[in-house]
Amino acid sequence: MPEDRFSRLYVQTKEFTQDSDRARYRIAALFREPIFNDHAEQLALYVSRTVGVPILSSASGRCLSQWNQFICGCRTPDFLDAITLVYRYLFWHISEDVAYWWRDVVRQIFADEHLAYQIDDAGGVHPAVDQEFQRNIVSTVAALQSHRYQSISQSIEIASSHLYADPPNYKMAWRAMLLAVEGLFGLKFPHARLTLEEILRRLLPAVESAYKTNSTAQKATRAILTGFQGWVEASLMYRHQPGVADAPDPPADIAILAISHGASFIRWLADLDVDSSESVQLCHGGETAPHKSSVIAMEVGQSSEFDQAPT
Repeated sequence: MPEDRFSRLYVQTKEFTQDSDRARYRIAALFREPIFNDHAEQLALYVSRTVGVPILSSASGRCLSQWNQFICGCRTPDFLDAITLVYRYLFWHISEDVAYWWRDVVRQIFADEHLAYQIDDAGGVHPAVDQEFQRNIVSTVAALQSHRYQSISQSIEIASSHLYADPPNYKMAWRAMLLAVEGLFGLKFPHARLTLEEILRRLLPAVESAYKTNSTAQKATRAILTGFQGWVEASLMYRHQPGVADAPDPPADIAILAISHGASFIRWLADLDVDSSESVQLCHGGETAPHKSSVIAMEVGQSSEFDQAPT
């Protein structure tokens, strides 16, 4: 927009963050609005009682100042909980319109400051998993309907449950997706472990055979294998190893990116697995079902699985 501020026009970042001092300051400033004049103390008692963190000191009545200290200094989970609790208090004790005002203003602040969360219509805060990510997971599950992939589908469901937990457990979600990728790799290559060396030794001949009539596709898949190796290497950093200090929780944006990439690799590996099975059936004179990617495309509204190269 021509009238927009310089920072919005030219200093925007696409990276999301799990917390922001600027967002906290802007939200703390909302408590100076007249609507809170007669409710700041009761609201503080309600939030304190629910979160378990005192907002008001027993000394003075400078409630708005103490709200500012709480919002700017509390832990991230308490900050996010407070967003929802303020919405509920306003909805129950003042009016729906005021609650909606609070929700929409905080949504805008979260968007402006690129916080990795979204706020639902009831004021609940959730990890910002976008629609493209959700479609990616749905299409991956659709690709694994065969009984052969039952354990892989279960691992993906576990990853999703950790991701949508309250609060989300990004580390466990990533680990579950790694387990799913390892499981599918083991199905295609029995007795092989998912290592950087085995990816080249096992997958490189498989993809060269799958695309043997397309030299450009062969070159592209070699580059994709390098990316797959990088994904495995990054994922192993968050796997728990006995006797070694556990890794800290991954940032939300990195975990969501990794989980989405893992789902893409699973779809690709499943297609390669189906292709090799169909080749065996053809060699024995059997009839094969339509290519799995064509079925998935019809189910999730995509043209083809191979139209979306894994990243």
